[in-house]
Parts: sequence; C-alpha cells; structure tokens
Amino acid sequence: MQNDEKLIMIKEFTKSFHDFNNRTLKFINDQLNKTGLVRTHFEILNALAGGKDLSMSDLSEILHVTKPNITVLIDKLVKQGYVERVSRGNDRRVILVRLTDEGEKFVRKSSEELIQSSAQLLDYLDEEDLELIKETTQAMKKLLLKFDK
Repeated sequence: MQNDEKLIMIKEFTKSFHDFNNRTLKFINDQLNKTGLVRTHFEILNALAGGKDLSMSDLSEILHVTKPNITVLIDKLVKQGYVERVSRGNDRRVILVRLTDEGEKFVRKSSEELIQSSAQLLDYLDEEDLELIKETTQAMKKLLLKFDK
C-alpha cells in the first residue's frame, strides 16, 4: 500500500472513530445528566467502586484531571452524599476519598440504568448490524494488540 493510500485510510478511520465516539459520548452524557452529575463524576464513582480508597492525587492521575478540578468534583459528590473524605490512618495530611453506602447504591443503580438505555440503542439495529458491531469490535481488539508490540 502506498503512503498516500495509508494517509487516506488513517484520515477516514480517525474521522469515523471520532464521529462514533462523539455520538456514543453524547448519548451517555445525556443519560448521565439526568442525575445532575457529569461523566467525570461517574468516572470518579466507578474508580472508587468496590471499596477502594483513593487520594485526590490518585484520582487526578487516573482520570487525567487537574487536582483543583478533582477537588471541585469531589466537593459536589460529598454534598450529594455519594463519597466521603477520610484521613489515612496516622498521616492526617493524606486525605482519601471513598464511596459511602449511598454512593455504592447509586453506582449500581445508575450503571444498570445506563446499560438498559444503551441496549435500547441496539434495538434499532437488525441482526446483520449487530453481527457487524461484534466483528468490528473483535477486529479492533486484534489490531490494538499489534500496536502494543
């Protein structure tokens, strides 16, 4: 394959991937915004799910969000009763964030609702389209493994 053909292929792939990503993120954001929270709030809640205690720095790194922004996001989640700040044992300088019981319930419930509403999107597709999604996903996973080499 010639370099100009590769360039066209990369441009088409990038545009298609970008469009697909934008459409799915818009759908997800619309669903999540019904709760009064934004996607980053849900990313924080999911990072803490399963009983994990994380520092503000950990969350900042995991989510690629600045520490001041993490603080604002956490403040809202504390106010909602979904997370709490706790100090790490005998080092009170390190503040950890953890889900409350209410936060655990909220994560479970909202995850189930998001899965249900996302599944409804697929109701508009026929079996051939669903098979194409499945095959495309498998092909993408296979290609991504090659990029890691």
